[in-house]
Amino acid sequence: MILDCNEIIENRLWVGSYVTAEAAGLLRRLEISSVFSLQSEQDLRDHNIPIKKILKSYESLGIEYRSVPTPDFDRKALGANLAKAVEELEQALAPRWARVYVHCTAGINRGPTVAAAYLMKSMGMAAKEAFDYVVARRYCRPYLSTLEEYEELLKNQDQAGTSR
Repeated sequence: MILDCNEIIENRLWVGSYVTAEAAGLLRRLEISSVFSLQSEQDLRDHNIPIKKILKSYESLGIEYRSVPTPDFDRKALGANLAKAVEELEQALAPRWARVYVHCTAGINRGPTVAAAYLMKSMGMAAKEAFDYVVARRYCRPYLSTLEEYEELLKNQDQAGTSR
């Protein structure tokens, strides 16, 4: 099986579709240290994803698993979870050696939106700049309107004196 993912930040961050238990070994070849999932319980049910089997595969490979379950095609839910998802991604990438694989189900909306939001917060990119950056590296459709709302949140935090 081929892993459907693209490198967003060299040697640090990949975005793609969900990983099967059988394909988890491919993550090890990429030296992925953490998998960060945005799949909801509904996604797992709808696609018959055996999450317990996948988690066992990750554990046996020494890959950390993180999750911020977010319903697919629900921009409002993604917007509500975005700050938490970025924080989770920041924690996963905190060690300088960390390499993180972010996924939703298809790797088209949620995962790329979170990756773009991370770029906004960590690198100071504007919403459109982060959107373009991710789209240039993966065929996807991050939610630009959600990123623009997140950009406003970051601006308000800066004005209130809180750090990015």
